[in-house]
Amino acid sequence: MGIERKTSLKKYLLAFILTLVVFSGGIAVGILLENAQLSSSQQIILKEKVNLRSLQLQQNYIGSGTADCTTLHSILENNIDELGKKMTLVIDYEKKAIFNQEEFNLQLQDYFLTEIQFYLISQEIDKKCKQDSVKVLYFYDENKDDTQGDILKYLKKKFDAKILIFSLDSGFTQEPMINTLLTSYNITTYPSMVVGEKVFQGRQDARELMGILCDEFIKIGTEVPQECKIVG
Repeated sequence: MGIERKTSLKKYLLAFILTLVVFSGGIAVGILLENAQLSSSQQIILKEKVNLRSLQLQQNYIGSGTADCTTLHSILENNIDELGKKMTLVIDYEKKAIFNQEEFNLQLQDYFLTEIQFYLISQEIDKKCKQDSVKVLYFYDENKDDTQGDILKYLKKKFDAKILIFSLDSGFTQEPMINTLLTSYNITTYPSMVVGEKVFQGRQDARELMGILCDEFIKIGTEVPQECKIVG
């Protein structure tokens, strides 16, 4: 009887040790994976910050003729598109993070600040160059049923470089500048958009938003896209 108990105890102890080893291995793998993702997101942010500095320097040289407006518009549009695509990965990393939550939040904060800087510099470029695109400042929340972002992606494909979209998480309280923008535009409902100088609170369907964008194209005096003529 005593021998059986000792045998059972050894089995339980062995099972416990094996479980502990597997569990510890899983944690180690998880930490390594998150560290790799964190390193990747840091590289993304660094690259976009370098692009931003380059754009700012070129903007400063417009007056001296070293840089031209066409080049600036092209660089700005490409950088914003690349930033949006890459930061989808960072946001996904942040949502799944367990061990490096604080670090990923700092990366997100850095991203939103970089995006806001791109938005502000786009306004400065429009003061010095003929405006050739409509800027959309889009504030969203974590409502999974909201389709405003999908509608914006659809219209971005239609209008391409004619619209520049800057997306900000209204619930990311870690970055005060987001709340400053919300307050300055008096936005209290989500989703909301600032198109040109006008604020649109609440969801806009594809046809409504296309009409808003087309009106803005006419207002800024740029070439009106063919899609607007079809709608009209």
